[in-house]
Amino acid sequence: MTASKNASSYRPETQGIRTIGALLVAVFHIWGGRVSGGVDVFFVISGFLITGSLYREIETTGTIGIFSFWGRILKRTAPLACLVLTLTLLAAFLWMPRARVNGFLVEILYSAIHLENIKLMMNAVDYLAREEAPSPVQQFWALSVKMQFYVIWPFLLLAATSLSKNHRSYGSVVATLVCVFLASFAYSVIETGRNPSQAYFNMLARVWEFTLGGIIAVILPQLKLSSSARLCAGWIGLLAIVSCGFVFSRSAHFPGYVALWPTVGAALVLISRDSRSRLGVDRLLASKPFVTLGDISFSFYLWHWPVLIFVMLIQARTKVGLFGGLSVIGIALCGAYITMRWFEQPVMRSQIGQRRAWHLHAMAALLAVPVVALSALWLVTNQMAEISQKEVVERRLQDYPGGEHPIALATTVKAGIPIYPTPAAGKGKHANRCQQNEKDPEVRTCDYGVIAEARKTIALVGGSHAEHWLPALEKLAYEHKWRIVAVTKSACPFVPVRKGNPSCEQWNRDVHGILARIKPDAVFTTSSRRGTISAKPNEYLPVGYLEQWERLAESGISVIAIRDNPKMEQGVLECVEANAHDIAKCSLPRMRLIGTDPSILLSSKPGNVSFIDLTDRFCDERLCYPVGGNVLIFRDTHHITIEYARTLAAPLGERMRQVRPDLFSVEAQVISGKLAGEGLAN
Repeated sequence: MTASKNASSYRPETQGIRTIGALLVAVFHIWGGRVSGGVDVFFVISGFLITGSLYREIETTGTIGIFSFWGRILKRTAPLACLVLTLTLLAAFLWMPRARVNGFLVEILYSAIHLENIKLMMNAVDYLAREEAPSPVQQFWALSVKMQFYVIWPFLLLAATSLSKNHRSYGSVVATLVCVFLASFAYSVIETGRNPSQAYFNMLARVWEFTLGGIIAVILPQLKLSSSARLCAGWIGLLAIVSCGFVFSRSAHFPGYVALWPTVGAALVLISRDSRSRLGVDRLLASKPFVTLGDISFSFYLWHWPVLIFVMLIQARTKVGLFGGLSVIGIALCGAYITMRWFEQPVMRSQIGQRRAWHLHAMAALLAVPVVALSALWLVTNQMAEISQKEVVERRLQDYPGGEHPIALATTVKAGIPIYPTPAAGKGKHANRCQQNEKDPEVRTCDYGVIAEARKTIALVGGSHAEHWLPALEKLAYEHKWRIVAVTKSACPFVPVRKGNPSCEQWNRDVHGILARIKPDAVFTTSSRRGTISAKPNEYLPVGYLEQWERLAESGISVIAIRDNPKMEQGVLECVEANAHDIAKCSLPRMRLIGTDPSILLSSKPGNVSFIDLTDRFCDERLCYPVGGNVLIFRDTHHITIEYARTLAAPLGERMRQVRPDLFSVEAQVISGKLAGEGLAN
């Protein structure tokens, strides 16, 4: 956002810092895949400029015109934000795969009302949502955080000045800002350690970065430093800013204490003003090229991300390379300049809001309405189409055998029969309504199937790879009068030790008490796990599984362990959408995914464990598929859709009957025996 260039407050070097921050963000988004620290620098600069402006207003008038302040902010941000969102909507209409549209439209709505960071925090909690590809409007999280900060900051400064009798106390403002800094920083460090994915987008964990800039704004006029000190501070600060992305990996805990590196660097550059040296950083950053790029830095930040995402979508790649990356930067710079020259500047120079502050709020609302309306209409239209397709499918269930038979290329997709569900609708949530989240160690249970007159009780235990078998088990439960007790937790397999996840460890310890109370006739869980895609299959049986099974044996509880399903590659749903009549293009070689069943390699198998394998419902002898019998198998790269799981009830029941005939009703066993006899007679 362009700073107000009045003589008393304009700092050209701040535009230079913004240039550095914006370029770092783009470079590391495009090529580095690491945290650049550029957004953190943006926040420090914003805190510096806004706090300085509001503090001067308080010093001059004794108060803050909050409604007018918000109007000025909206005048700077709303036109740019709504234009980028509108153009991104248009690009999505032209190029985005339908499998990604619904999630994108929801994020458009959140971005339009400056809550995109909240949406991303929600996605960070939702284990399944993490599989979704980045949205073309994900970068709006930073603008959302800034707007939320702008809402609360005037009130805090007014509260700080109210502590002084003359409402102009330098000391009370500095003391308040220091307290806010320390509180937010402590919260950021703690929350980043607990929930790094959430903390990254959490405004409360970012307030200290704005506050750091605010402290510099208030104390800078009183700060007396020699020219040499300013010279050194400037270069040390610039080095810290530029080096951040090279020093810290993507996994570094931002925005906790690690974010001090770029933010303190930005603070040092801010205090380096008036170094009175031709070699000073302030002189470099205040030069025309840096200032010119700084004027469009935030516009460039908003532009570069959707350009990058759509370039990769159009090219069907996950990386753009050197030339592609330079093209992204070039397009984003052109878009940012055009936006500033023919859109932002005319609005800023207009008479809107000069007499009535509410005109600015009305303008922002009017600009947002078309974005919200178009997104909502598109989203509702998609949902209605999915409902319509579901109704059609229910009338033609015979055309959707799914996993009832072993998968084969010839029967993977029947000509003229659409895949069900659509890739977009296939991104279902957990089948278990009591699925526990990653962070909560409490064991939650839910009953399914027949409860009051159940013949047998089966406990479904483990992580999401156990949980996604629930639809098949539930269908069998009604046929054979089973009670299914679901005891599952996201990202928490049935192992006693889960490194880096104390919640999972506690959950696993407590599960045994629940199982001892339930006394199930069998525990249904997974028998193997799979790592990431590699040149060779990397399926394994964790030692922790054996330990848990042994402990269950001590309690007299038996286990049915099913082999884990294959793991596909990113973009599998988009591939299905684009190649609905040639699914082989979306298949992967079996030899890359499936090796020898780890349970076969056990030197001695646990006596209380029965192993079953339904790999033939995912792979034939050569390939593993994302669709079987016209039903979408995967809702992401490695979780089964609810719809396909239901079609696996019959083969799952058949395998379970082979290893545990005692679980099935006498009537079913008699019928099964008669059919087998007739088959032999024929």
